[in-house]
Amino acid sequence: MSDVRNYKKSALVLSIITGLLFLWFVFQQVRDAFIIIGFGTNVLSGPNTNLFLFFVIFFLSIPILSASLFTGFSLLHSIRKEETPFTKKNATKLKIIALLLVIYEIYVIISQCIIFSTYFRFEEPKYNVIMETSFGGAVIVLGLIVYCIALVFEYGITLQNQVDETL
Repeated sequence: MSDVRNYKKSALVLSIITGLLFLWFVFQQVRDAFIIIGFGTNVLSGPNTNLFLFFVIFFLSIPILSASLFTGFSLLHSIRKEETPFTKKNATKLKIIALLLVIYEIYVIISQCIIFSTYFRFEEPKYNVIMETSFGGAVIVLGLIVYCIALVFEYGITLQNQVDETL
């Protein structure tokens, strides 16, 4: 019984950390918005149309990250409140997190290609700008690992149901 309490305490601590990470994420997005808006005098027209494209691409990542953080928080909450973490609902939440991780990394890679091809264009080809915020596909691999863990969860649920039916 003390193991269950330890799991629930760990889930509570991780929920608090996830909430703090979400607040930090929101703070960074708002701060970056002010930097981007302050960088261009008129974001919607004139020579800064590339800046508007950058602005749109940058803020499309917010729903993806928010959904993954919210789903993670929801998963931790259900682990804390329910009797067992091995439920179909939690396995589905793990799959959603895995899918969001893969989508986010692909989105970052594509958006960087678009931004660098349109925003960082120089008249003289001697200049070269290289900047990456992607993890080179590591987040995709992490998403696939989380998806495999979700499949193991589902398999464990099936085995538990078979044992329960046998008894």
